[in-house]
This record gives sequence, structure tokens and C-alpha cells, in this order.
Amino acid sequence: MAGLVLFVAAWQGIVSGFRLPPYLLPSPVQTVRSLVQDADLLGPHLAMTLVETLAGLVLAVSLGISIAVLMSASRWTRDLLYPPLVLSQAIPLMAIAPLILIWFGLGILAKVLIVAFVCFFPVAVNAYEGFRAVDPAYRDLLTTLGATRADRYRHLYLPATLPGIVAGLKLSATYSVLGAIVGEWLGGSRGLGVYMTRSLQSFRTDRLFGAILVVMALSYGLFTIVDIAGARLTPWLGRRTHA
Repeated sequence: MAGLVLFVAAWQGIVSGFRLPPYLLPSPVQTVRSLVQDADLLGPHLAMTLVETLAGLVLAVSLGISIAVLMSASRWTRDLLYPPLVLSQAIPLMAIAPLILIWFGLGILAKVLIVAFVCFFPVAVNAYEGFRAVDPAYRDLLTTLGATRADRYRHLYLPATLPGIVAGLKLSATYSVLGAIVGEWLGGSRGLGVYMTRSLQSFRTDRLFGAILVVMALSYGLFTIVDIAGARLTPWLGRRTHA
């Protein structure tokens, strides 16, 4: 909080000290005022971006965990899937996003797929590394006790992989809003990206800064929710840390 207050004070000091016009750099007061004045207009845009982000995150987690399970099943599937998984992240987002919009239209589906494309890689890699970290002796013990493949995933692989999944989801949560914004920039009629584009075109820099603050708050909120949920799902990590 102290760092945040210091940043806002420095921001206000620069604007006041150099007497910068609002179109160049609005003050924190002007930015907050624009948010309050545009609350009714901003609400539907925020709701659309939030829906796209959450749906994309759910799809990314499902896809990432599924790929991790397939890669952990055998060396053949790992060699088949891992290189394309890594190469997919070498494709610039600004190159693949227009293609997704061309293929799936300008609706919400394309934005959800862009978010999933941005977010699935950290989940898949961290989940796969969690599967690799499982001690084979535990797996052999469960097999000896008559555990089925589903039992091994439930009682061994899933608990061992949860910390990695949570870590990957934290990264994905911070990137997810950016993915939705990029999709809205390229095409759409509603969303924070559309709101930011219209604010920029009308030289309403205060609205643009306000939207940026909303995006930052949304990303931080999603990260915090994942962090809290991860702590509840993996309580043994907290006990280990404080031991």
C-alpha cells in the first residue's frame, strides 16, 4: 500500500509540477473522475471482458491438464506433443489473433479462444512437470495394492500436480485479461479493448488511463483469487513453509 500511495503521489506531482494537459497525461484525480462518470458505460464493457477471460481460463485449464496427462502417459505421446506445444508459443499473439478472428468470427468465441491460446501453455507445462516429479515407488506401491489407473490419478498424481497447476494458473490469470483485450482491439463491439480503442480515437486519455487501471485491478483480482484457492487446495505447502 505504501508503494502504491507513493506511486500515485509521484504521478500527481508530475502532472501538477509540469502542468501537463489532460490529453497528454491525466492526473489520478481526473482518471478516477472519468471512471465514476463513465461507470454506466464502462460496466457492460467490463462484464464482456470478464466473461471472455473466465471462459478462456476454464478452457485453457481443461486443455492444459489434458495435454499434460497425454504427455505423461508415455514417452511416445510426450515426444509427439511437446515440440508443437513449445513451438505454439513462438507464434506472435498479434499474428495468430487475427487468424482466429477470421476463422471464428468477431463474436465471443474468438475472444475465448485467444485467451485460451495465451493461457494454456503455463498450465500444461507446470502440470506435466508435476507428473514427472511423482516418485515411481509410490506408483508401484499403489499398483501393488490393487489401485486402478483412476485411483492413481486421484490419490497420487493429482495431489502431486496441484502445486504446479496452481503456479501455472497464476501466470495464466495475469495474461488472460491481456488476451481478451487484444481480441477486442482487433474486432468486436463490446469489451474493455473496444472501450480503450474508442477512448484513444477521441483523445480521451483520462478514459484510457481509467480503463488501464480497471484492467490492472482485474488481473490482480484474478491472481489473488487463484492464489487463495491454491492455498486452500494445497494446505500442506503452507504447513511446510511455516515449519
